[in-house]
Amino acid sequence: MLKAGTAITEITPWEGVEMAGYPHCPRPNVGAHDPLYAEALYLDNGTHKIVWLTLDILYFGKVYTKRLREKFPEYFINVTCSHTHSGPWAATPEAYEIEEGVACNEKYIEFLMEKLENLIKEAVAAPFEAEIGTYIGRCGAEQGVGGNRRDPKGLSDPAVNVMAVRDKSGKVRTVFLCYALHPTYLHAENLLVTADYPGYIRGYLKYACPGANFMFAQGTSGNQSSRYFRTGQNFEEACRVGTTLGVEVFRCLEKMEYSADADIKYATAEVELPMREYPPVEVTKREMDEARRIFHEMDDSDYIRKRNAELTMFGTESNYANSKYIAEHGSLNNAELPLECGVMTINDTILFFMQGEIFVEYGLRMKEVAASRGKKGFLIEVTNGASPGYFYTPESLAEGGYEVGNSSFAPECGDIITAKMTELLDEVK
Repeated sequence: MLKAGTAITEITPWEGVEMAGYPHCPRPNVGAHDPLYAEALYLDNGTHKIVWLTLDILYFGKVYTKRLREKFPEYFINVTCSHTHSGPWAATPEAYEIEEGVACNEKYIEFLMEKLENLIKEAVAAPFEAEIGTYIGRCGAEQGVGGNRRDPKGLSDPAVNVMAVRDKSGKVRTVFLCYALHPTYLHAENLLVTADYPGYIRGYLKYACPGANFMFAQGTSGNQSSRYFRTGQNFEEACRVGTTLGVEVFRCLEKMEYSADADIKYATAEVELPMREYPPVEVTKREMDEARRIFHEMDDSDYIRKRNAELTMFGTESNYANSKYIAEHGSLNNAELPLECGVMTINDTILFFMQGEIFVEYGLRMKEVAASRGKKGFLIEVTNGASPGYFYTPESLAEGGYEVGNSSFAPECGDIITAKMTELLDEVK
């Protein structure tokens, strides 16, 4: 028989704490538009005790995940992030960010860690007899809710991956959504803390599903955003998208079948990944200077064109800073590595999870792996740590762009990670 526990706590930073999410844009917040939350779901099937945390922040660092796990060794703990780009830093800055003086606010980190420790204690303190279910809906570009940000006709994943837990009275206590779309409806000029569109999903479900906590996990959104599909980059558009997704999540809940039995298995591994080779610093500086010139000489008549040029510039700036850092230090020495990935099976559903951001092609690949075993598949990124850049496809390397320029990894890394996940799945099978 399955037992579960749930808990929620607010983690909104105070005014002045730097916000993460946009490179080369210092952003001390001037207040909060809406609160940020952390939620916990505790599952105990008599064999395994799982605690899954979701946080309304960009990343939660590997070192902090380790601290939580050491504090609660009796539970298998996973920490995943909504990836809002209007929340505080809580992970290792990348080389180009270190060069700009970016650092976590240590007072906020200690505040956050205390909140999370208390959250775990609350979730496990009063377990109830529970039932669990999963369902996959659909909401994407057809509804103006995001798609491929490198190519509007490129691959996307409109799957609305929902897991829910209810008590024996039939009351839904937790709704867990995995969806592949960057929370970037608010851009770098926004200085207000916000959960972005996932906050509006929570707001909708507060009324559609009273008493249920809402947990948001980011899908394979490395090349997925609202860029070509939004009508604005503001709170109104975040509200429209969040509400639209909230309606689809509720529809999934209405169709979901639950089970009081939970066959849970899991496995994790750390993977050493090859890093990319950088050109000489003078080459990356020349590329950066040219990208900056193009961006600054461009007028504002075509918003999308200018945003793409800005992102190309960001990519070359990252490339230059990384090449310079390696030339001076020999390697990136990033505390988020080696990369952790894992799998968790719950009845007919497989949750793949990993640090960092990965292109949607790999998420779709792992869903095919799950389907070949007769199961549903969710791939959850930005879990248990960040990473120094994106996991892109080899094909995108020739195209360049922000994600490739930002990444410190060799092009084969996505294949290595998905192969390891498949291997782990075979182990738990």
